Amino acid sequence: MRTGMCSMILTTAMSASASAFGQCGAVFQFSDFSDTNELSLNGTADTVDNVLRLTRSGDEGAGAAWFRTTQAALSGGFVTTFRFSITNGLADGFAFVIQADSDEALGGSGSDLGYGGIPRSVAIEFDTFVFSDEFEGPHISVQTNGFDSNSPEDQYSLGHALLPPWFLYAGPLDVKIEYTPGVLFVYVYDEPIFFCALDLNTLDGGWPLFDNEGCAWVGFTAGAGAATADQDIESWAFNDWSATECGPLSPAEFSVPYQPRTGDRVIFHCLVDGPGPRTYQWQKDEVNVEEGGRVLGALSEIMVIDPFIPVDAGAYSFDTGNPCGGFGIGTLHVDAYCPGDLNEDGLVDDADFVEFLPSYNALVVPDADKRCDWNGDRFVDDADFLYFVQYYNNLLCE
Repeated sequence: MRTGMCSMILTTAMSASASAFGQCGAVFQFSDFSDTNELSLNGTADTVDNVLRLTRSGDEGAGAAWFRTTQAALSGGFVTTFRFSITNGLADGFAFVIQADSDEALGGSGSDLGYGGIPRSVAIEFDTFVFSDEFEGPHISVQTNGFDSNSPEDQYSLGHALLPPWFLYAGPLDVKIEYTPGVLFVYVYDEPIFFCALDLNTLDGGWPLFDNEGCAWVGFTAGAGAATADQDIESWAFNDWSATECGPLSPAEFSVPYQPRTGDRVIFHCLVDGPGPRTYQWQKDEVNVEEGGRVLGALSEIMVIDPFIPVDAGAYSFDTGNPCGGFGIGTLHVDAYCPGDLNEDGLVDDADFVEFLPSYNALVVPDADKRCDWNGDRFVDDADFLYFVQYYNNLLCE
């Protein structure tokens, strides 16, 4: 995967202890878990040496820990950071969960990861053990069944990605989950590893996840079955945008240091310093980019175009703001690299035509090579052949 990104670390103001904002909404931080008075611990969840242990190696069961004294208003977005470790085994995994059921909510053990069975919930699961009815390897996934009981089964996934091998063995890892209505991102050490389309305001047939007060609980769950592990949360901070005070934003430069080829997944990544609630808008040629189709994240800090096609070439810029004001970033011109050069030899010639023909005959992507789908309509047909003739006549890649 080729990616183009800039990076400025997102910083979030956290209070030293929990504080309420109206009926629901909180900013809180646990540098450790020496004091758990603000948490509801259920099932196998307990504290060991100031660490929140969701499951214990050698013991089957499920554990859950919810921030209980103040519910969190999430409709406008949130960011949460935590450090976790899995030792003395790898099974079965844990999840960060948003739910409107109860601060005593507890799901099943084993593959249920402690959230399976909890209604009105969304789980961002880190599943470390592979079962026959799940994805093909250890993975991260967003799981929900709307108002009904949640489940780790694949059919209830809104999106997933396989975890990199180092994720299971790297020791304590720092994770950030950031949600703005429409998209959720997961970062490890501030590097994005997963994104998913998600709107908590229209989760179940247009109905929001939240309770009648517009609130929900946040916390962690984990499960263990025949295989077990110590699954620990070492620190945790949470900030919903409604609780953030006004403050200035810091501008960022961004770049895409390559010319993407037709068919690439292109990631525009531009993190911004400063408090929220923040608004974002990517633009191309001074026109707002619209969400949907091949575009995810037009209204977030990270925008993905998949696949990138020649008509996506243009001048990109980025606008962001909060109640204190805003600014624009850009402009960066992105060109598609020599679209017809399928064998990447710097020429568009007969050899490329030979590579084009199998996709033309296959017609439908993905059987057809998406690099040959130059108009992005998921078909390699006569319209794409006309594009190829244009590139063929130019011959040299410049």
